[in-house]
Amino acid sequence: MNAPRHTVLDAFRLEILANALNAITEEIQLTLLRSAYSQVVKEAQDASCAIFTAQGRIVAQPVVVPGHLGSMRFMLEAVLKEFPLETLRAGDVFITNDPYRGGSHLPDIGVFRPIFHENRLAAFAGCLIHYTDVGGMVPGSNPVQATELYQEGVVIPPVKLYDAGRENKTLVDMLRANVRGPDIFMGDLRAQEGALLKGEQRLRDLLDRYGYDGVSNAMELLIDYAEKKAREAIAAIPNGVYEFTDHMDHDGVDLSRPIAIKVRLEVLDDRLRFDFTGTDPQVRGPLNAPLSKVWTTIFYCVRCVLPDDIPFNDGLTKVVEVHVPEGTLLNPRHPAPVNARSVTVNRVADTVLGALALAVPERVGAQCSGQPTGVSFGGVDPKTERNFVFYESYCGGMGGSQTSDGADAVSTGTSNAMNIPVESIEMDYPIRMVRYELVADSGGSGKFRGGLGLLREYQMLAESATVNVRGDRAVFAPRGFYGGGNGSFAAFFLEREDGRMEKIPSKYGSHIKRGQRLRVMTPGGGGFGEPSQRDRAALVKDFLDGKISAEKIKQDYGVDIRGAAQAGRLTASKVGE
Repeated sequence: MNAPRHTVLDAFRLEILANALNAITEEIQLTLLRSAYSQVVKEAQDASCAIFTAQGRIVAQPVVVPGHLGSMRFMLEAVLKEFPLETLRAGDVFITNDPYRGGSHLPDIGVFRPIFHENRLAAFAGCLIHYTDVGGMVPGSNPVQATELYQEGVVIPPVKLYDAGRENKTLVDMLRANVRGPDIFMGDLRAQEGALLKGEQRLRDLLDRYGYDGVSNAMELLIDYAEKKAREAIAAIPNGVYEFTDHMDHDGVDLSRPIAIKVRLEVLDDRLRFDFTGTDPQVRGPLNAPLSKVWTTIFYCVRCVLPDDIPFNDGLTKVVEVHVPEGTLLNPRHPAPVNARSVTVNRVADTVLGALALAVPERVGAQCSGQPTGVSFGGVDPKTERNFVFYESYCGGMGGSQTSDGADAVSTGTSNAMNIPVESIEMDYPIRMVRYELVADSGGSGKFRGGLGLLREYQMLAESATVNVRGDRAVFAPRGFYGGGNGSFAAFFLEREDGRMEKIPSKYGSHIKRGQRLRVMTPGGGGFGEPSQRDRAALVKDFLDGKISAEKIKQDYGVDIRGAAQAGRLTASKVGE
């Protein structure tokens, strides 16, 4: 009933509409970030938004968190199964977080608003954010010991948050009663509502100016354009089969068993097929990843190797085929726990990019740190005597590439969250940040070295609190490519009563007392190319900046950096010359 009439759009007007749609998503995003309550959103920016066609096809999304690319598409699809298009009304708003109906994990809550123009459904606006807490067995809703979904928090099926403008008070009351920190939860939810209202306002302005048919046709043409350009780019990749396998340390429950992820990439003329047969079965712990997250991760990886001028929208779904056997780590059966799926999908990204590196080596660098370390604390703040829940996530070093060193201490893979400032943490929580620094020698050696990992050390100021750590790469380091060295291993330490820093597993849950410290060291990225080809001046700078020690330079690069620097013999020529 909402199919647009096919009117002609010239290239000039289509470009205007494309930029307008992208600008609207950016305004939705800014509204969301500036009005949110939690540090996870307003500081770390763990949030995304998108605009969809009237049929639910994604047409515009700013690349803020790559792991959210396309994720909302599957959530909206689940919403529309429960609420068919013909039943929607102006003022409806939908909410869901169910990982087995298009969602990611329970803290990622999606909210969607249908937008009408002259009584016709014209589009949807949607946004998704990571909530600090959604209930469950531990503050932060990321229990590493979870063995079923119900332990991880409140499950929200696709339901109406607003029905024709009238709030579902029963749902809101139920959510408030099941989360720690309901004021922060509701502040973030109201931020989502306000951001979507802004999106509706801007889309209506666009519809008033260009008409229903003009905007709808532009959306469809943009999707067709992305598909066409993606097919052209894929056609330039040699046909063939490319396989890659990577591993995670363990699932947080069975600490002795590594977990394998295997992909078989087939390049078939102008399309790509990813087959994950051979990946391990679903696990008891919370590292299982919903199938929708596997799709979104593949979208991200494919987008990394396509030309920069190809937009991300539903057109990419036409050139990618994914097969994941049911009951495996990447397509688990309900109610397998999924709260740590971000570790898994980052390893999926490492695996898929590893296969793509065999097909298009010029477009893929060495492996990144590959693990968005999640740290959460929960307890009673002695200053306010109120419950507090702290959560943050961060990564480490980027891998080196054909042209440059990897970036230091950034979000990598499907993550793109900002590191929360130390001052912000200490202002809002009973936590002292004792150390925050780069980890020297953590980047893999190479012609272009891997970026450095980071170290964050927390000291608890509350009398007692829960502590949960969700990390990886303590057993399998990020790999270097084309002769480059591997990045460092992750390392995690908890202070004991005698002051000794004891190593703990990469997935860990327990309690921490006043004065105790938690230290997290994330990996550096892998190196790219033979270390013997590294520029001498770059080695000097790394040494003087404290990024690489003289011992590592001697061992990996064969250069006595102290003696050469003192003698003034180092120049910009290659070490191997």
